[in-house]
Amino acid sequence: MNAVRLSTGRSASAAGVAALVANVLIVLTGALVRLTGSGLGCPTWPTCTGDSFVTTPEMGLHGVVEFGNRVLGIVVGLVVLVLVVAVARHRSRPAKTLPLAIGVLVGVGLQGLIGGLSVRVALAPEVVAVHFLVSMVLVAALVVLVDLLARPQAAPRVPVDRRVRWSVTALPVALTATLVLGTLVTGSGPHAGDEDARRFGFDAAALTSAHAIAVVVLVALQIGVLALVRNRAALALVAVSVAQGVVGSVQSALALPVPLVAAHVVTAALVVAATAHLVVRTFRARA
Repeated sequence: MNAVRLSTGRSASAAGVAALVANVLIVLTGALVRLTGSGLGCPTWPTCTGDSFVTTPEMGLHGVVEFGNRVLGIVVGLVVLVLVVAVARHRSRPAKTLPLAIGVLVGVGLQGLIGGLSVRVALAPEVVAVHFLVSMVLVAALVVLVDLLARPQAAPRVPVDRRVRWSVTALPVALTATLVLGTLVTGSGPHAGDEDARRFGFDAAALTSAHAIAVVVLVALQIGVLALVRNRAALALVAVSVAQGVVGSVQSALALPVPLVAAHVVTAALVVAATAHLVVRTFRARA
């Protein structure tokens, strides 16, 4: 019996990691859709064209890129469905894991609808921004789920040091502000996904400066947390955030080349994952 429980636990954990990787990967492909101007490569949804569910030769490379992202979205949904089944079969699972897995599955379905809506409204920047931010929420939720499955004996705790409590709690707040500002910068600049897509119309330079200040504040807060807790999770967060900041600075200096913008988007997802990992490690400890 113990061997069976161990096996189902490992299967659920592996499915959780696979779902996390898949959700980070689709963030990358979604960015490539926008960066290659393929946002309307399939001009309608849920079909690719009025007459075809799949891309056609007439749609060219843009159609292939956009339809490929749609296919990956289906794959992500299937991977998360497998995760839900694996968690459901895990009899000794922590209590919150199944509702969380189901929530992620619902979120992935919602993402498909938001992606379809973005096509229907010709890549309206506010819809595209929500599409990205929901992906970040899913990445964070999956990190928490993976931790719950990997450390079933861990229990909620409140750090004794008040400075640790408040600074670690502040991390997701500062990160959210940074991400929202980042989407406003993106929605006001180039790489809209289509040359005729509407932009926010804000001052991109001013928003970029505000975003950069938010990044500096966020990294400073992370370094403060690292000085307090001195663990690998905090060190990993600072490292990936510094890398993210360097990529962001270089991409701005070089007029937003596609490879660097794509790297910036992916590292944003990694910062979210590292933040969630630090938070859950801080507020959950082994009994």
